[in-house]
Amino acid sequence: MKVRYRVVPKQNSKPAFYVNCDDKQVTIQAADSAFKTLVSLQERLAAWYKEKNISFDTIPTKATTSCCFAWKVDDDDEEFAPYYYAGGCGVGEFIEDVEAYRQKLEEENMPERGKSFAGNNDDEIDYADEFVPFMDAVELDYFNPDPRSYESVTTRNPSISSSSSSTSSANSGHQHKGGKKYPQRAPKDAPTDEGMILGPRIEGATSSIMGTVETPSVIFEGVFVGLDKRDTRTGKSIVNGSIVDDTNSMKFIKFTNSPEEGDALLKQLKKLQKVRVQGSVNFDDRFDKDYILSIRSIEAIEEDNTNERTEDRPDSRVELHLHTKMSDKDALVSIKDLFNTVKKWGHPAVAITDHGVVQAFPEAQALGKELGVKVIYGVEGYLVDDADLEKELSLDVVKRKDEAPRYHIILLAQNMVGLRNLYKMISISHLEYYKRRPRLPRSIIEEHREGILIGSACEAGELMQAIVKGSSKEELLTIASFYDYLEIQPHTNNTFLIRKGIVPDEQALIDMNKTVIELGEALNKRVCATCDVHYLTPEEKIYREIMLTACGFPDADEQPDLHLRTTDEMLASFPYLSEEKAYEVVVANTRAINDSIEDIKPVPDGTYSPKIEGADEAFTEMCYVNAKKIYGDPLPRVVQERLDYELDCIISNGYGVLYYIAHKLVKKSLDDGYLVGSRGSVGSSFAATMSEITEVNPLPPHYICPECKWSEFYENSEYAGGFDLPRRDCPNCGHPLQTNGHDIPFAIFLGFEGDKVPDIDLNFSGDYQAKAHKYTEELFGRDNVFKAGTIGTIADKTAFGYVKKYAELRNIQARSGFLEHLAKGFTNVKNTTGQHPGGIMVCPRDMDVHHFTPIQHPANKKESGVLTTHFDYHSIEGRMTKLDILGHDDPTIIRMLEDLTGIDAKTIPFDDPRTLSLFSSTEGIGLTPEQLQGDQVASLAVPECGTKFVRGMLEDSRPQTFSDLVRISGFSHGTNVWLDNAQELIKNGTCKLNEAISTRDDVMNFLIHRGMNKKNSFFVMENVRKGKGIEKRNKQGQATTEFEKEMRENNIPEWFIESCKKISYLFPRAHAVAYVMMAFRIAWFKVYHPLAFYAAYFSIRAKAFDLRIMTGDLNTQLKEFNRIKALDRGASPKEKDLMSALEVSMEMYQRGYRFINVDIQHSGARRFSIKDGALLPPFLAIDSLGETVADAIVEERDTKPFTSLKDLQRRCKVSATIIETMKELKCCGDLPEDEQMSLFG
Repeated sequence: MKVRYRVVPKQNSKPAFYVNCDDKQVTIQAADSAFKTLVSLQERLAAWYKEKNISFDTIPTKATTSCCFAWKVDDDDEEFAPYYYAGGCGVGEFIEDVEAYRQKLEEENMPERGKSFAGNNDDEIDYADEFVPFMDAVELDYFNPDPRSYESVTTRNPSISSSSSSTSSANSGHQHKGGKKYPQRAPKDAPTDEGMILGPRIEGATSSIMGTVETPSVIFEGVFVGLDKRDTRTGKSIVNGSIVDDTNSMKFIKFTNSPEEGDALLKQLKKLQKVRVQGSVNFDDRFDKDYILSIRSIEAIEEDNTNERTEDRPDSRVELHLHTKMSDKDALVSIKDLFNTVKKWGHPAVAITDHGVVQAFPEAQALGKELGVKVIYGVEGYLVDDADLEKELSLDVVKRKDEAPRYHIILLAQNMVGLRNLYKMISISHLEYYKRRPRLPRSIIEEHREGILIGSACEAGELMQAIVKGSSKEELLTIASFYDYLEIQPHTNNTFLIRKGIVPDEQALIDMNKTVIELGEALNKRVCATCDVHYLTPEEKIYREIMLTACGFPDADEQPDLHLRTTDEMLASFPYLSEEKAYEVVVANTRAINDSIEDIKPVPDGTYSPKIEGADEAFTEMCYVNAKKIYGDPLPRVVQERLDYELDCIISNGYGVLYYIAHKLVKKSLDDGYLVGSRGSVGSSFAATMSEITEVNPLPPHYICPECKWSEFYENSEYAGGFDLPRRDCPNCGHPLQTNGHDIPFAIFLGFEGDKVPDIDLNFSGDYQAKAHKYTEELFGRDNVFKAGTIGTIADKTAFGYVKKYAELRNIQARSGFLEHLAKGFTNVKNTTGQHPGGIMVCPRDMDVHHFTPIQHPANKKESGVLTTHFDYHSIEGRMTKLDILGHDDPTIIRMLEDLTGIDAKTIPFDDPRTLSLFSSTEGIGLTPEQLQGDQVASLAVPECGTKFVRGMLEDSRPQTFSDLVRISGFSHGTNVWLDNAQELIKNGTCKLNEAISTRDDVMNFLIHRGMNKKNSFFVMENVRKGKGIEKRNKQGQATTEFEKEMRENNIPEWFIESCKKISYLFPRAHAVAYVMMAFRIAWFKVYHPLAFYAAYFSIRAKAFDLRIMTGDLNTQLKEFNRIKALDRGASPKEKDLMSALEVSMEMYQRGYRFINVDIQHSGARRFSIKDGALLPPFLAIDSLGETVADAIVEERDTKPFTSLKDLQRRCKVSATIIETMKELKCCGDLPEDEQMSLFG
């Protein structure tokens, strides 16, 4: 970074100076011939450095009018500091004062002449005793000045007017230097003209980015990529990114006066497509070591559509062979763009035929319905002959040359029967015959042919391959007779056959198409011309070329044109056919195929829940029975009304069975001794609480007497949560009252009308998750339960790697922004398939899964033994029932803590003072902040509150109650909820911790309790939680509601309204309550059973453990901790994990506990245990010793004691390296090397 100053000595002497500063040096340039003054200044600067103990060097310069110093700075500070102080000397403070006063004068519209920065006359200021040689700033920006342009600057007194004058002079110098060569440079921070996004109107010629170097003014046209924003320490903001044109890219920056202004500009820029920008280009020699554009003006420009391909004819063709982004890194067609194009061109339909998969169907169905486009659903499958396949399968070892030849084949579903058969064939090809590709034996196709139209496909099809090989006419007729229609493509699609020497010339390619036409005529079968579309427009060909290059294809740059052609383009592709015949194959036959195909729904409408006889009645009865058990009979009004309303919504919408299933899963886990935590919003449902699905009680805060059932509810926000209520005895019978209730609206879960499909997410212990999955098979049948499938797309970094590799191979010199722009061409291209970590899709017993989706193995790995949905689960979860049976550490930790202590975690009180103190001080564990690396709270290693970020939040907010902790959880899980939002509001006293927005429920409850319409309050919450602001908006971004106006009419505070606007995502309160309940129980053990707590932490949560270091003393651990800390960003992931573990270990040691060494006789396999008042590590703590060996050691030891190290090695299959490590760590006790040594030693 370079910062330029015009500076004036404060002693009112005549000479003036120019100072160029960057992050390591300051160069002082004299503006006239006062060399004595320059030398004097140089001497005094050197003295100042020494006085301040700043390490510096004097840099020799050849110029007689300049001197240069270099000094040390903090390289880690990457902020764009607004001022560099020329090595100190107070210049920064003076510049800040000058700028502040100048702004004040501008605001008051006062004349600036004759006044100093302090508002006094020049002769009233005495600087004689103070060495502060620099004062005025001309420009604070990236700039590399030309000292020659300053020679004519006149010397002025240090007044503000001198700053204005010198600025003007400097600018005029640039204009003179540029002359008419450059576009006129816009004034900095000039007002925005009408029609502009930013700055004055842009006038002048556009330049190419490639080759542009430093210039005071330049105009580029292109697109923005990599947009970002960061705030400076001085309250300003920097919006940055890259501008990309057809030649290259260049990074840009734009300073704004506040973070809010930066946010607004960033949001505006992200919406733009193509832009024209104007600014200055300068070299950044601090960070990027490259040219940077400082933007002054931005104008949105419309795309030039003059050369856009289109058509306008009543008899458009139909494309029957097209690949989308689901075709395994081979195609790039976006379905939305495709349908918009097809609709614009007037094509009556379009087919989707991806390679071996049908994963684009759900999106195509949704968009086809939305845009009014008929979709033909099909696949380009991989045909194998049964005889060839049988031969392959008879081999013990199958090499690639032994695999059955496969041919491309097009299968189109004509109706719903055909669609089901297509789905079955997709499943069979993936589950039974997958070998690099999902293959289909001919017999399977014959078996499932009903409702299917079969096409002969492309050059890789069976028919074309036979023609290329020179098969006889009789053979060709036999092959062609298997197909319902035959396919030809522009002969240019197959030019690679000439390149590879397979056919002699272009005429041979034409003859291949003519042969197919003759076969069609002979067999009376339609011949259809298709494009074999792999991308939409000719301009997108480059993306496929890059992708194929990355996949290792040597001829990637010689691919044919495989874009979607218009009808006229397609007709022109067959000049060797008569006009009538070309029209027949391009238009008439493709339209006839379309006419024979019905409208099809790949995914059925409606929700299909599994059926359990009597589930609604059993669920309803269970809720009322449990409610009366807790609250008495008759139920209190609040309880009765809430339960009646919820059950009515749940049963009437057919969701009772979903609740009942969730109840049975949770009950099974509880019966087996594992707590279950709820996720998401299910805790918003009181029916879920009464059916034991969740522990979270969503009623208003209340007291309840467990003896006489007396109750008292607080319905007007008197308390944030029931666990905050003061302890009391029952006024009726004197028994201690219980408290509960977290004031969570039911609408958060099932919507305002109570008709939203419930999403019941449950956190089972990671140890119990597999058993819970197995239990679903018992409930619904093995053939009706499938893992929720996922589709992974090419990641941004991977796409950038593709482009970078392509650029290197093609020797393309371009900046990263240009490559990043190219990488965007791979957005949403399928990379692989997988499975949701806990999602289970349930098919009703009376339906086949192929009513909804085909099935496959994740990533086609048969050895996994797992069956997943072929479709991404998101596209069908509203149709099939999805159960979220997730594995989580918290229930596992609690089970281990219960096992170690014998304490039932459900009996832990949520208002325990010592446990609460962990979140606001260090007193609860008896340590001081100095003993905890400066931490002022003791929540380290406690779930939800253990990270550095959340501990900082705790230190800022000092929570005192359970509901405060719920707010902290909401803050930490939300986006733009705490930083630059609630944090500042709480710090400056605008609102209290219990008033700031932390969860989505806070918005709705706050508005309702202050009189706003309930339904509108719900909609505001829905908009805010999704980061959409307050109002509902149409597709053009225009507000269609007046919620903000209604909020002000109900006296909603301005800070609350502004806070809503900043939020990008809000966490559900029910989820936060569930997490904090688990975390609080674990924290209680930290206070009262520390060894058990640390044993559970290191067994389950810790990601690293170094036996050598952590069995050492505190100093040894601290030394390693500080070593890793000093590495900062250079630390490896493993080192960062170890650093986190060391932090917890050091806290444990400070509390008087320690680790002892691994013991061959007593250590467990995987978990830490308590022995003699210390923690005994498991065998897994030994570096490089895996779970299998650890389990084997314990299993063998329990069977028979080890007699020697050789015995251990032999029985447990422990490697010699591990044995040596164990000996070095002294983990083997008295075991001898072998039995002989034992006998005679």
